[in-house]
Amino acid sequence: MNGAAAWAGIGLFFIGMRLISSHLQQLGGGTLRALLARTLSRPLVPQLAGFISGALTQSTSAVTFIAAGLVSARTTTVVGALPLLAWANVGTSVLVLLAGLNVKALVYYLLGAVGMAFFAGVEQREKGRHALLALLGLGLLLLGLSLLKGSVADLRANPWVHEFLEFAGSAEVVSLLVGFIIATAVQSSSIVTVLALPLVHENLLGLPQVTLMIYGASIGSGFAVLLLAQGMEGASRQLALCQVGLRVVAATVLLPMFAVESLTGLPLVMAGVSALSVNVPTQCGFVYLAFQVTVSGAAALGGPWLCKLAAQLSPEDKADSQLKPAYLFDEGTRDPETALTLAKLEYRRLVGFLPEYVEELRDEEERTPGYLPFAQRTAVNTAVADEIVSFLGATQHLHPDMTDVDRLYGLRGQVLGLQTLQNTLAEFVTHMGSVPLAERPALALNMVEGLHMLLGLAGEALDEGEAAADSRDMLAGMTAERGALMERVRKELLGGAQNLAGRESLLSATLLFERLLWLLRRLTA
Repeated sequence: MNGAAAWAGIGLFFIGMRLISSHLQQLGGGTLRALLARTLSRPLVPQLAGFISGALTQSTSAVTFIAAGLVSARTTTVVGALPLLAWANVGTSVLVLLAGLNVKALVYYLLGAVGMAFFAGVEQREKGRHALLALLGLGLLLLGLSLLKGSVADLRANPWVHEFLEFAGSAEVVSLLVGFIIATAVQSSSIVTVLALPLVHENLLGLPQVTLMIYGASIGSGFAVLLLAQGMEGASRQLALCQVGLRVVAATVLLPMFAVESLTGLPLVMAGVSALSVNVPTQCGFVYLAFQVTVSGAAALGGPWLCKLAAQLSPEDKADSQLKPAYLFDEGTRDPETALTLAKLEYRRLVGFLPEYVEELRDEEERTPGYLPFAQRTAVNTAVADEIVSFLGATQHLHPDMTDVDRLYGLRGQVLGLQTLQNTLAEFVTHMGSVPLAERPALALNMVEGLHMLLGLAGEALDEGEAAADSRDMLAGMTAERGALMERVRKELLGGAQNLAGRESLLSATLLFERLLWLLRRLTA
């Protein structure tokens, strides 16, 4: 029976973690990200925001990927985001310290209050629903811990548990490895520590063994972030490397201190936490906190150096940056607000590349230096636009109840419209390019230059500020309906063509030009 209670306790714990993470993200993810984007440069704001984010999500990997989104969106730098990451580690200590206390009565009151709120219909409002489900998650998590504490004593006789405890306590390096492996699997050092506390409470594990498990788990959770960041490159991957580096530095400081204290009896970390509390689970919570504070100290003292090392290990390939998405990365879909921001930036970036489509139709003296050839630019823009659509689809799949679903569909529609514009532009270049340069009427060259200017205006119009508003007004005026004018242009172009094939190509190019004007007008409407 107690084995079943322990199993139920573990299940409730993980259900609670998932409810807290997903619904807090829906409740304040976008607001938090917008706040960070505006305030990260202010003193102490990154530290405070990191602490709050870590306490709420209990996942440094989640905070790392939000920070990676901010870096990818050019909102901050790796150096600027490092304090946010470091103090997110400290924030995860809140749950560990809370789990070390006897909060059974608090859990009952919390679950009763949540039930009454459901009875009152608070969940009918979207914000109320996410807040209630997050509180329900906290209640279930703490209830699961209470069940574990109440049933773990009878598991002492279980041969599986007995063998595991003997294995974990057999040697210092084994405790370290156990913590590392479990944290790598569950992607959280705080979860490993919290699940170990019932064993500590029943004296099945001692403070020395759990201390090493905490150190190993803290390194393992950083390693888990690195594994999840395999799809990242450049600055985003540098953040993951920094997260691992900070934890390795902290372990390099604390492990020798543990060895010295164990061998010589010199009072260091374990003596310090024993002086703070006589409750061994609480002492374990203080050990966990000590590791995370050491992480934040390492960031404060050696952050710039660590960022330089990460930049050397994961440099940004500027030569290759135009050939793939600059802002999108797989883990960016974890946070809906981050995902939408990154997709919007990638969309704007593609619009900015539109003038390159017609560069090869211009006189060589007028061409913009460094442009990609037409065939390569077409292939790259098509592939990246497809990736934006897939990225948005993955975001919606991961967050079916996301609050900004209308915004997601609106952005997806804009990307589909851009794809239509890109295809039409490629057809225009193909038809116009089939006419030899020497045989093109002067008006055809004027049309190409005019289109190049309009495409440039489209990129400027998607920015923010007064200049962008002026560009939108100018683009709207220049792409307005001019049927009579286009008819005269068409006649003049056809009259200048020297052969039937040239006339057909110019006719197709003119018709496509009219469609491009309409698509450009819609692009910035």
